[in-house]
Amino acid sequence: MKYTLLLLLTLFTSVSFANSEEEITQPLISINAMVDIKGIEQSAEQGAQAMQRMANSLELIAQNRNLTPEQQQNIHKTIENINNLVDVSSNSLQSLPTFLKESKETLSTTSTQFFDDLTFKVILLLAIVVLALVAIITCFYWFILRPLQNTLLQATTNISTMAKAIENSALSLEMTNKNHDSILQLLSQEKDNQS
Repeated sequence: MKYTLLLLLTLFTSVSFANSEEEITQPLISINAMVDIKGIEQSAEQGAQAMQRMANSLELIAQNRNLTPEQQQNIHKTIENINNLVDVSSNSLQSLPTFLKESKETLSTTSTQFFDDLTFKVILLLAIVVLALVAIITCFYWFILRPLQNTLLQATTNISTMAKAIENSALSLEMTNKNHDSILQLLSQEKDNQS
């Protein structure tokens, strides 16, 4: 009966912890990572416009007739490099919101997994503590209370047996005394009869 009660208590505790885990639909802590990219967009846009103006200025310089063809070619290469830099910065700026969204999703997934793992470990720890307490109580009963109970039961049985033996001895003694009195009376009567 006691073991069944302990087992039911353990199962109930484990099931209640499992149910409480299922009831939690949202993480304990929600991390909402947001980056204001408006300032970054404005700075990148201003930089792209400045580079475009510089490219236009270099184009005007390249059209100068006093420059050698080699100098004009170097200026055209510089303009081409500036245009490539503008394209790269524009592409980077366009992919920045997607990158931030993916980073936010990754961070959210990671934090959710962390808190799920933490919740599982806490529930596991509590279940282990409950099982340890049940084991300690069972060991305490089995190794201390049960032998003590058996010892007390044996002692009370021995005392009861001894009391019955004393009672039987008293009854025997009483019977012996009665017999002794009867014998004395008979002897006394016989002595009187002989006299």
